[in-house]
Amino acid sequence: MIPVTSPQSIKSLIYQADHLSVSFKNDWYQENIAALITLLLSPIMPVTIQEKIIGADRENIRFCWQDHYFVLNFDCYSQSCWLEGQGSKSTEYLAHLYAVLGK
Repeated sequence: MIPVTSPQSIKSLIYQADHLSVSFKNDWYQENIAALITLLLSPIMPVTIQEKIIGADRENIRFCWQDHYFVLNFDCYSQSCWLEGQGSKSTEYLAHLYAVLGK
């Protein structure tokens, strides 16, 4: 049985030098990740999803935005979500991504 959760919203978005840490107001489950991806990425559309890696308790979504590559990570057991740049140029661009997502 899939637990029912209320609609999600972002509780916090924290910029670190090498990643953006995301927390949500409500608990989430692996079945909720598609909706969380939409919630997180809709402010920066269009993006191009390059790859989705789905594991037993973790999902990684590699995407391209403004010619930079990022990985959106979800860890279900720890309720962790974070974005990181793929390569040094994309990591440097995280500050811009943070500014757009944090609006």
